[in-house]
Amino acid sequence: MKRMLPLLLAGMLASTTIYAQQTIAGLATPESVVAWKDGYFVSQIGPKPDPFVKDGDGSIAWVKSGKVQSPRYFNDTLNAPKGLEIIGHTLYVADIDHLKGYDIDSREKVFDLIPEGKNRQLNDLTVVHDSLLVVSDCFTGDILLVNPRTAEVKLLGNIVVANGVTYDEATDQLYVCSMGPEMNGTGHLYHRRVDVIGDVFEPVKNSPAGLFDGIVQLDATHLVMSDWITVNGPKEGLLQVYDLKAGTSHSIKVIHSPADIALDKRNHALLIPVMLDNSLEIWPLKKLPLLSHQ
Repeated sequence: MKRMLPLLLAGMLASTTIYAQQTIAGLATPESVVAWKDGYFVSQIGPKPDPFVKDGDGSIAWVKSGKVQSPRYFNDTLNAPKGLEIIGHTLYVADIDHLKGYDIDSREKVFDLIPEGKNRQLNDLTVVHDSLLVVSDCFTGDILLVNPRTAEVKLLGNIVVANGVTYDEATDQLYVCSMGPEMNGTGHLYHRRVDVIGDVFEPVKNSPAGLFDGIVQLDATHLVMSDWITVNGPKEGLLQVYDLKAGTSHSIKVIHSPADIALDKRNHALLIPVMLDNSLEIWPLKKLPLLSHQ
């Protein structure tokens, strides 16, 4: 799950470009990642890197000890799996118009939901109250709240080309970042309360703009978003760091095509699937100048 970490990064020096401390190769268009015990589950769109086609070549890989241990951990047909989250011992994955759940121990599918609506392109996931899931739909822009126990679905709002989602339990704030109309790189960061009926999404103060993919929350006042900059032959990407308290942001240059980032709180690391390089980068948080402009 995306959980807040103690922020141990004050006083670090800025760096123009950051290089991964560990790179795991051998993946097939990795889009999302989630930490589990001593390894990682990685969603793979497949050898044909089309994120919106039902071609049956997607899978969930299991990565451990610096390499891909299993390229297909669950023996089930997936098309273009993207966002991942874990509740208990169940791994949930957004796969185009399906939200699926798999028991990690038995490797069996235990949940399969098709939310109502046409042309669904489900994308990122985040856990709310340890029992609910928020899922973004980058095609319709819908932000959905799903109860996996009852299969009940509630619409929380709509954001054009919505992508990354993360939830702050302490403040009841759901954060969503977008890619901008037609993925033109003018996306912003939005927020709303989940538990307040009738609340609506609003841009955060001085929201940065970008082609945002994933989002994580480091602590009570800092969010980090991955930014492709452009989908047309991107030569580099960014991490956009947003200070919720100050309403300011700064960026860090990273490798191109940074997808749905995640936190490994056990090892205090940032996980970045690099879609165009078929790899996963693992960066110790202490090596990242996330507070260099604060």
